[in-house]
Amino acid sequence: MLTLKDLGQEELLELLEYVKELRSTGLSYSKIAKRIAEERGVKVSKTTVLRWCKGKHNPFGKIKVVNLKPSPPLAYIVGVYFGDGSISLNDYKYRIRLKVVDKEFAEAFAEALREIGTNPQFYEESDGRRKRFVAEATSKSLYKFLEKPKEELFEVAKAYPREFLKGFFDSEGYVYLDPKTKKISYVSVWNYELELLEFSQGLLSCLGIHSKIRASKKAGSRVLIRGEQYSYKKNLYELRIYRVESVRRFAKEVGFTISRKQNKLREWLLIKFNEHL
Repeated sequence: MLTLKDLGQEELLELLEYVKELRSTGLSYSKIAKRIAEERGVKVSKTTVLRWCKGKHNPFGKIKVVNLKPSPPLAYIVGVYFGDGSISLNDYKYRIRLKVVDKEFAEAFAEALREIGTNPQFYEESDGRRKRFVAEATSKSLYKFLEKPKEELFEVAKAYPREFLKGFFDSEGYVYLDPKTKKISYVSVWNYELELLEFSQGLLSCLGIHSKIRASKKAGSRVLIRGEQYSYKKNLYELRIYRVESVRRFAKEVGFTISRKQNKLREWLLIKFNEHL
C-alpha cells in the first residue's frame, strides 16, 4: 500500500481532484478513504480526506511545485537526462544533477531547472587535475517525473524537439573535423540505447536533418582507456549527421550550447561555404 509521500506532484494533484469528485457524489469521508485504498492502492486517512474537502489542508504545503507541463526548458532537461544528467535519492533528498567540464552547459541546465520552478545550485568542483561545473536541484516532483518510462518522456521531446535534441547533443554529441584536410566532418552522438537513437533520428528527420545509425562497437570489443583494457558489455551505437546540408540545418535548427562544439561546427561550415564560392 502506497502512502502520500510515495506520490509525485502529478499523482497527488490527480488524487486530490478525485477525492473532491467522489465527495460531490455524496460519499462519506470514510467511504472515500476506503475507495481510494481499494482503487488506487493509496493509504489516506478519513481525517485527511475531510481536510482536503473542506480546504483546511494543502497537500502541496511542503512540496515545491514545479511546472511539469511540456515546455522548452523541460524538454532540454529531459534531453540532458538521457545523456549526462542523473537523478539520485539520498537521505530523502531527491536530487537532479549535472557535472561537466563545460561551464556554459552547466549554466544552461541550471537555467532550465530554474525556469520550471526549482531552486538550482551552481558550483565548481576540482579533483586536482580538472575543474568541473555542477548544476543540481532537489525536487521530488521532477525526480518522480524523470523516473517515468522513457515513452512518456518522449512525449515532451515530441512537443519541443529542438530543445530536447540540444540537451541530448550537448551531453552526448561531438563534432568531428578532419585535422589534416578539414574537409571531412560530421556531427555524431553515441549511446548504448538503440531505441533512444532511433527516436532522436525521427525528430531530426522531422526537422529536415538526415542521419544514419550504425553499431559502432559490438559487445565484447576491447578498448584501451588510460592504459587499462576494458570491454564493452553492450553494443554501442552511433547516430551520425554527415551530409553538408543536414549539418548546416543541424547548426541552424539545433546547434550546441557548448561553445567549443559550436565553434568547431561553424569552422567546418565556413570551409564548406567558401568551397562553393
